[in-house]
Amino acid sequence: MECGKRERFEEFKATGRLPSPKGIAFAIIDRTQRDDVNINEITHLIQTDPAISGRLLKFANSAHRGGRPIVSISKAVILLGIFRVRQLALGFSLLNDHLSGQCRGFDYQAFWSRSLATAIANQEIAHHAQSAPEEGFTCGLLSGVGRLALATLFPEDYAEVLEIAREMPPEVLSKLECDRFDMDHRDLTAALLTDWGLPSIFVDAVFHHENAAAAEFPVGSRAHTLTQALHFSATLAQACVADDQARWHLLPEVYHLGAQLGLERDSVAEIFDQVVKEWQEWGRVLQIPTQNLPPMAEMAAVGPSLPTQQPEEATLSVYPMRILIVSADAALLTNIESTLAAGHTVMKAASIGQALEAIDQMHPQLVICDWVPDALNALEFAQTLRRTKKGRQIYCLVLLSPPQEDLLPEAIETGIDDYLFKPFGPKALHARLRAAQRVLHLQEEIQIERESALRSSDEWAHTNRRLLREALTDPLTGLPNRRYGLDRLTQEWSFAGHSGLPMACLMIDIDHFKAINDHYGHDKGDEALRHLAEVFIQTVRKEDVVFRYGGEEFAVLCPATGPEAAIQLGERIRQAVAAAPFGHAWQPFALTVSIGVAAFSPAQANAEALLKQADEALYRAKEEGRNRVIAGWRERPPGREIS
Repeated sequence: MECGKRERFEEFKATGRLPSPKGIAFAIIDRTQRDDVNINEITHLIQTDPAISGRLLKFANSAHRGGRPIVSISKAVILLGIFRVRQLALGFSLLNDHLSGQCRGFDYQAFWSRSLATAIANQEIAHHAQSAPEEGFTCGLLSGVGRLALATLFPEDYAEVLEIAREMPPEVLSKLECDRFDMDHRDLTAALLTDWGLPSIFVDAVFHHENAAAAEFPVGSRAHTLTQALHFSATLAQACVADDQARWHLLPEVYHLGAQLGLERDSVAEIFDQVVKEWQEWGRVLQIPTQNLPPMAEMAAVGPSLPTQQPEEATLSVYPMRILIVSADAALLTNIESTLAAGHTVMKAASIGQALEAIDQMHPQLVICDWVPDALNALEFAQTLRRTKKGRQIYCLVLLSPPQEDLLPEAIETGIDDYLFKPFGPKALHARLRAAQRVLHLQEEIQIERESALRSSDEWAHTNRRLLREALTDPLTGLPNRRYGLDRLTQEWSFAGHSGLPMACLMIDIDHFKAINDHYGHDKGDEALRHLAEVFIQTVRKEDVVFRYGGEEFAVLCPATGPEAAIQLGERIRQAVAAAPFGHAWQPFALTVSIGVAAFSPAQANAEALLKQADEALYRAKEEGRNRVIAGWRERPPGREIS
């Protein structure tokens, strides 16, 4: 964060009014930040608050599907890890304390409803894509907390900003926030999450997720995937809370963003339906409003309903449109505006010049133009509209007097879509608007269908899966490559530190590989690498991650694995390699490997320290004669010399 914004955040923090955890949640967070924290103490604190206990158990069961239900708080804490328990307590505490507030322009209930749906979606995607964060629920729940903070700090000022930015693009809101408060909601969200102790990779994902396309993370990197997953989750959440019309228009974007993560349409629909189900369940637990929604596939197929006939005294059914009324008659302008149903965005212009300026500002879908000889020439106006791509998409309704009826053929030829004779009553205007709505609605359907035809989500998903696979796979062996492996190492090392679970890392080097290349040729050397990759895959456990580190070196990441179990795995790999003859059937020869083993320790500064320990142990294995397994935490026996 820029220095000026950091100083501004400190000013906000000094007021004591920023959203922050309270009560038992604060005690949990305080205790989990101490070096001497223990699970029994955290369990006891949680048990003193029935609300936090119930929510933690629900989260543990929803995050870890299958098997017996988790009914013990201590088991839930062990399973989730102290770090995740701390973040969940933080999120639930903020939600409890800020279900309402003083900012009249900020819908607190709607904010938390969307945040909850984002949290569930970001967690749910972990069951389908291999990239969502362990902290997905918390990141989603707090991804917009900067907006809540601004509403809390500056209730009156922020209400004005929200009113000005209403119906404007998202970047307008950010600019207004920066102009008024010296930082926008994204800056404030990132500052709060950093202050609350979330790792920087998650903070970066939250900061960039609103405009994920602009984030310059390498494709396939963990930061890139976390950002894309959160962007997808937030868009899916917006579809959950939107009205029927807006939701239908959002569905193609949800499918598209899912495809960027390699998810085909059926998978996206499955995620959406599961999110809605859990969103409703969590909404009841947290007393947050949700909606009853049909399956996503059904909504996408049926589309929004067209306006239906209403009783004579009712106003026109609202299919919200942006409408520009052009007339030099002030009374007529007022009469038309008052006749329109609520929900439309209306702008007025007294001349063609003003109308053209208004079109650039509001991009209307419908223009109602009063054709007045020697004042407003509707034919000239229509010709001007149809010269531009933007203007050709506008539905044009002209108002004219009966004597002008002879001009209608020319007007229709020029590009006017419909007409209405003056004077007219509300029913006549409503009928014309219904016709316009249906045409505009069909135009939008056609546009969406065209876009879908050009960008089939299934094909797009397949392409993205292939590109991601190529970016993260070693082309020779088919194993994950160094880039993927080091990214995953950082993830597993961080999780081990936060959860208290063990982990280990093995470094493997092929003995005398240069001699194989020199004696048999590089093609045979490549064949040996592929052969060993297959042996490794068949020997390691399902939860282990094997990747090619480089050259003739490989690595194995072993989550939830203690030191002795890691040594046993290394020995099993060594024996499996020695027992798998390589070469021609008439001239097989043995391959052997040297293996260095390292185990996670809280004393390690970072994941690179764990890898360095494994690499040093591998070097010792080669020093001591090769074809052996050496543990990095064990001291070198005295008197050893390099062989």
